[in-house]
Amino acid sequence: MGKVEITNELKGSLGECYYKEYCAQRGWAYTSLEQIYKNKIQNDRLEFKFGFERIMVKIPSELRNEIQSLAVPSNNSEANPSFVYDFLACKAYESDNPRILDDVKAEDFKWVEVKTGKSRLTQNQYGNSKNVTIPLLICRIPNVTDSPEDVEIFWNTVRQDYEMLDEMDDSQW
Repeated sequence: MGKVEITNELKGSLGECYYKEYCAQRGWAYTSLEQIYKNKIQNDRLEFKFGFERIMVKIPSELRNEIQSLAVPSNNSEANPSFVYDFLACKAYESDNPRILDDVKAEDFKWVEVKTGKSRLTQNQYGNSKNVTIPLLICRIPNVTDSPEDVEIFWNTVRQDYEMLDEMDDSQW
């Protein structure tokens, strides 16, 4: 029998897993910026995940340029691309037919960056947050390695996240 070492990569993977499950339970669809980069907007639509299903979401015309401009590798690497944020999320729970979302509005979209522990936004992420029209939310999971029933998820704006991190001491993480 072997044991898994608790690494930053594992914490990041757990954080994304909790984020995806939270979306499924709360009626949000999501797609990664890497998927947007690979698949691009086609016929005004992008493929999102909604629980275990893949759904097509119509992207409002006023958001298309911003989405395409952020869905490129920020490190200019094709072999190991890195993107400024983790996900683009879309509200799906108010739709009559969440399998095909043609009725979404610009305000139904959010950029999402998943952060675990006390990790902070990079300067690039913070700088981009000032220049986007789609709001950025930080999905903060401070205790990602705790038992699932004890894991807490906080949804913060950039300002709220910095205030939260400044107020917490290391013993709370």
